[in-house]
Amino acid sequence: MILCAMSKAAEIVLSILIAIIALMVMITVHESGHYLVGKLLKFKINEFAIGFGPKLFSRKNKKTGEVFSIRAVPLGGFCAFEGEDSDSAVEGSFNSQKPWKRILVLLAGVTFNFVSAVLILTILFSTYGYTLPKVVSLNEASGAVIQNFEEGDVLYQVNGKNVYSVIDTNVSSLLSKSGEEATVTVIRNGKKTDISVYKGDFVSKVKDENGEEKSETYYGFGINIGYDYYRMNVWEAFLRSFVFIGQLVVLTFKTIGGLFTGAVGLKGSVGGTVTSVAAMGKVTMTLGFRGVLLMFGIMSASVALMNALPFPALDGAHVVFVLIEWIFGKPINRKVEAIIHTVGIIILFAFAILCDILNLGTIANLF
Repeated sequence: MILCAMSKAAEIVLSILIAIIALMVMITVHESGHYLVGKLLKFKINEFAIGFGPKLFSRKNKKTGEVFSIRAVPLGGFCAFEGEDSDSAVEGSFNSQKPWKRILVLLAGVTFNFVSAVLILTILFSTYGYTLPKVVSLNEASGAVIQNFEEGDVLYQVNGKNVYSVIDTNVSSLLSKSGEEATVTVIRNGKKTDISVYKGDFVSKVKDENGEEKSETYYGFGINIGYDYYRMNVWEAFLRSFVFIGQLVVLTFKTIGGLFTGAVGLKGSVGGTVTSVAAMGKVTMTLGFRGVLLMFGIMSASVALMNALPFPALDGAHVVFVLIEWIFGKPINRKVEAIIHTVGIIILFAFAILCDILNLGTIANLF
């Protein structure tokens, strides 16, 4: 029993460690985008840091003066440009560069994360597979109904429309809107096959409030749905990665909108950094290396999405300030801009901490 508990604890620690590493890798990819494009466009860079807080390791390039550092808090990072928050006379300082160059540097981090998310998800869907609905069982027809589904069929298309179900399941709505019959592309014995299916009266077994099984007649296609993994070719996987990221974007904006309308509460729906790491750790424990790839893909897309938002302290907001300067020919007071971004990052940290506090129970239940 003790050994079992120790093994469980070690598994939890390892999964959380992997999640933290994944987060740091995605942040490093993000900051590398800023760094590499900045170097290409001749910006002066003072420091490239992984993490926040006190320095654990630091090394200075004697030729360029750039400092590479690893810091104590593994929940972020930064690429510090000369004169980023003020006007500087030093050659190559951030605000002395042309607006279009600054915008390219600011968007480079988001771009690097987006590209890495596409690559990781393409690898995931072409090796381990993409999640699709599967016919796990057939219900008995109560009348003369043609039943062309077979157990084990994986649903790929309904009336020519792709089935997406990694984040958002749409197979039920596609079937319900198809009318009395539908042409369904299924993957059967590893091959795509088109079948015609028809609605009719079917009998299903359900349990009543006392737990006793009873028969119930319903009108539909007579199948019970589960899920399976379908290994796609590289081109299919590449295209599905865009769909996956698009669904993640829609889900994120729905959640943000729900926070403002009250339809979504902070507790149980929105998590801070600790909640996210714990959730990703749970995915790793459950799915193994498949979960690691999925986690890397989601984190990379999420880092790109969040940094693209026009909220103070994020890359999106920095782009907005540069655009204002470009359009009107002069910048907003640098000190005012710096204060706005400082307030923004305080709000972001406070919000993340609040979400984690509200979700302590959720974090505990994950393990």
